[in-house]
Amino acid sequence: MKNNETTATDVQLPTVCAPGEGLRVASGGIVYRFLATSAETNDKYSLFEATLRPGEGSPFHVHSREEEAFFVLDGEVAFYTETERIPARPGTFINASIGVVRGFRNETDRNARMLILVAPSGLEGMFLEDGTILTDPTQEAPRGGTECPVVAGQYGIEVMPYDLPPV
Repeated sequence: MKNNETTATDVQLPTVCAPGEGLRVASGGIVYRFLATSAETNDKYSLFEATLRPGEGSPFHVHSREEEAFFVLDGEVAFYTETERIPARPGTFINASIGVVRGFRNETDRNARMLILVAPSGLEGMFLEDGTILTDPTQEAPRGGTECPVVAGQYGIEVMPYDLPPV
């Protein structure tokens, strides 16, 4: 069998995550709803819905293991590289490759939602380790959280020692 072929034992039934379903985890001030994880994708990719309240986001960081893609659903999110600010409104897609320094923040006065795709999968483990599982569907993430650099480092992510520009 060739490396890119699948066998009958590799095939999984479709994953269905209806509106409001999916494990919700608060990490770094953001609520992540897991739509597809390693277990459902044969370790190929993970897909999360992220809800960011005003002022919340992710600090500058760089991935050494996975590609990370973002698709803005609602609101506006400002994405940053080391040299650029990219305002992203609904329908905007951004891909950040391995080794590219990136960060993002909701700089508006209303919530923003986006899909985050990481490939290969496994990053959900960081959020589970660093965050809090939310059992109430209306529960929000604590304000002002930041990803723990130690936990992030265990997942091949380096949190940079400098901050996003002030709002």
